[in-house]
Order: sequence, then structure tokens, then C-alpha cells
Amino acid sequence: MKPDDKLCKLDKKEIEENLAAIAEAVSKPKYICQKCARVSKKKKNLCKPKKLPLR
Repeated sequence: MKPDDKLCKLDKKEIEENLAAIAEAVSKPKYICQKCARVSKKKKNLCKPKKLPLR
């Protein structure tokens, strides 16, 4: 997984091949995609990111 890849666009094979990188990207998320509800630490990894409310 490249640093600028969108989690929203990964297919099944890409997910299987990059599981460790994806796990790192989604640990302690700060943003959620408004289109598919995926989460990420970095805004650039989502198609329609929105900052998650503070916990």
C-alpha cells in the first residue's frame, strides 16, 4: 500500500497483500469516510474524510 492510497478503493487482493500497512493506518483513527464509513489516522487515505469527534 502506497502512503497516498485510498482505503476506500482497495480491492480484496490489495487488502490481503497489505494487511499490516492497513492495520497501522486504521489504528487510533482520526477520520471517517462519509461514503463508506472506513476509518484512518490520515485524512489523505479516505475519499470523503470527516474528522471524528473527540472521545
